[in-house]
Amino acid sequence: MGEDEFTRGRAHPMIDLGLLVQRLQKEASDPEVACVLLDCILGLAVHPDPAGILASAIRECKAKARQEGRHLFFVLSVCGTEEDPQVLSLQENKLKEAGAILLQSNAQAARFAGQLCRVGR
Repeated sequence: MGEDEFTRGRAHPMIDLGLLVQRLQKEASDPEVACVLLDCILGLAVHPDPAGILASAIRECKAKARQEGRHLFFVLSVCGTEEDPQVLSLQENKLKEAGAILLQSNAQAARFAGQLCRVGR
């Protein structure tokens, strides 16, 4: 979502999560989608509460999927530290409370999401 086609004329999705949330909702509403993989980036010059925004969207998407009789998994890694303005542990807790599955790195998250997709076949 950080490519020029998504950022031309607007703030990067790490700053303005609106475009990312729209894409998340679109993908999550597809009945063939069972797992959504994404990163949450912390630090300076990014949204002050990215996990809060993502957690709200995750809750909404999971509730909609449940109403449709589907299971929907959100697999994430959070890139940041306790010293970041957003505080890693606080951001991770928001995502966990929303029902996201957190892994320590984006590589681990990608492998886990791949395993979920294989199991679902």
